[in-house]
Amino acid sequence: MSRLLLRAVLGVAAIALMPAGVPAQTQAQGQAASCDAACLTGLANRTMDAMVRHDPKGLPWAKRVGYAENGTKLRVGEGSWVTIDRRAEAPLVVADPQTGRVVWVGRVDDHGQPGFYAMDMRVVGGRIAAVQAVIRRKQGRPPFGDPVAYAPGKAFSAALPAKARLPRGKMIALVEGYFASVAANGEGAVVPFVRGCAAMENGVAMAGNLPAAKGADASCEGVLTRGLFGEFEAVRHEVIAVDEARGLVAAIGYRDLPAAQMSFPARDGTVYPPEAGYPRSVGFVSLFKIESGKIARIETVANEVPYLMPAPFNPPAAKDVVIADTGVFPESASADGAGNLYIGSFKGNIYRALPGSGTAIAWIRPDATNKLASVLGVLADEKSGTLWACSVPMGQAGQVSALVAFDLASGAFRQRYELPPPASACNDLAFDKDGTAYIAETTNGRIFTLKPGADAVALLVEDKAQLVGVDGIAFGGDGTLYVNNVRQNSMLRVNRKADGSFASLTKLNVSQPLNGPDGLRPLGGNRFLQAEGPGGRISLLTIEGDDVTMTVLKDGMDGVPGVTTIGDTAYAIESKGRFLFDQSLKGQDPGAFALRAVPLGGIR
Repeated sequence: MSRLLLRAVLGVAAIALMPAGVPAQTQAQGQAASCDAACLTGLANRTMDAMVRHDPKGLPWAKRVGYAENGTKLRVGEGSWVTIDRRAEAPLVVADPQTGRVVWVGRVDDHGQPGFYAMDMRVVGGRIAAVQAVIRRKQGRPPFGDPVAYAPGKAFSAALPAKARLPRGKMIALVEGYFASVAANGEGAVVPFVRGCAAMENGVAMAGNLPAAKGADASCEGVLTRGLFGEFEAVRHEVIAVDEARGLVAAIGYRDLPAAQMSFPARDGTVYPPEAGYPRSVGFVSLFKIESGKIARIETVANEVPYLMPAPFNPPAAKDVVIADTGVFPESASADGAGNLYIGSFKGNIYRALPGSGTAIAWIRPDATNKLASVLGVLADEKSGTLWACSVPMGQAGQVSALVAFDLASGAFRQRYELPPPASACNDLAFDKDGTAYIAETTNGRIFTLKPGADAVALLVEDKAQLVGVDGIAFGGDGTLYVNNVRQNSMLRVNRKADGSFASLTKLNVSQPLNGPDGLRPLGGNRFLQAEGPGGRISLLTIEGDDVTMTVLKDGMDGVPGVTTIGDTAYAIESKGRFLFDQSLKGQDPGAFALRAVPLGGIR
């Protein structure tokens, strides 16, 4: 079928879709209902069969489709749809119903010429919403092995015994740790590898960014220990699919190589050359085999693209939101479904930024009715149309901490719920599915509840040993309640009885040391975003049983007590609290206060 006829018949444009254009929870529920692993695998194979036939008709395309090859957006039916006439009969396929992503890796032939092909497909509601492929053909720079003869061993795709499997969050953390180590050229945290782990690229054993001279040079651990990734300026990546039963994780991304220098010293004293003497990027799809908590093998399909080639379906970068006021010292943030941002502050004002705006202005101010003091927690509850705020009278004798309710649309005062003595600090809150508010009270180690229609809060639990310092609070998708402790650098599960009453506290095992954990926001399922004030960072938390896998998303900020999300962007509050509490900085200008936009990419 000719290109012109394909255009006329299909009329399917390559629209730049975001990697997660559907909200995480909706997308995950849609996948679970309509496309399991077998369904995803079938769609990937059907698409490759259609490509061999040069005819994309008959496939379940979504209303809007993004399609790209080697980073370039095309129309469905163009590019490899015209040239590929054969595909692997036994490809490597990683299907993940949780993300709606399926990765297909194998050999293809263009007019009889074999090459390596890796496809990332995103499926929404049983329909193909986006496809991007990394294709490595014979022409071009090394590495390039023999697509006909090369295939990973059967063990790579075989199911693992139960004792060798890891929970999903820990698998992702291992892969994230690997990419972080590559980006740092082997510095930082040690990544665990199975003895004999090798990294293969386009069928060739690699020693860093160069083909290995001998088998031992391709050691996954050895290339990091020696520091053989000095040529990389950055590694942009996204984990897209996980198969726990087989121990497989798939990631897609780009390596950026600026060619700014022509030699690189390794830590073993040797000097190695760059792979090429000109600036370029390399698009890749990598599959990781993980066994018993260690990376056992890495299989990659990669192809050179222009330097700093953007990912084809990336949304425009979100902008920071600046608060148009002085002396603010923001503390907490929340967002509603329309994209409004609400920000609490030590100044006592609640600020709002309208959807798409880069500026937040004072929206609710303290007055004799609402009696707002420092606002340490805010939460938008669209179900009741209420904006909730935790008011704390910092250093104001005789004043009482309270949970204060405002109309979400107008900001009008509704009601004030004072916390009982002794002097307390309403810090943050979360809502159960039945509409009950759960309030973290930091000073005395208490958690209160406020049921719908109630006129006063009720004590759920007080524990001076484990809860003094309780701060962030959030529910998981299964209704489990979690809290963190800003003073004790800990995280706890609040166990409740069937009637909702308190049962016990369980201290969780966090994969990294905490440094002042503060704001905690759910991302859906068992995943959360956490802010750390003194740590100046936000992290992704994945909770599995009593274990918390923590992945830092952004650090180096000037105090981060709170975080919230709008779509695929996290907004981290940069509080600059040191200018408020450090006596040596009193009176100095902290500059503008802002919420820093942090892209979440495939996390959502």
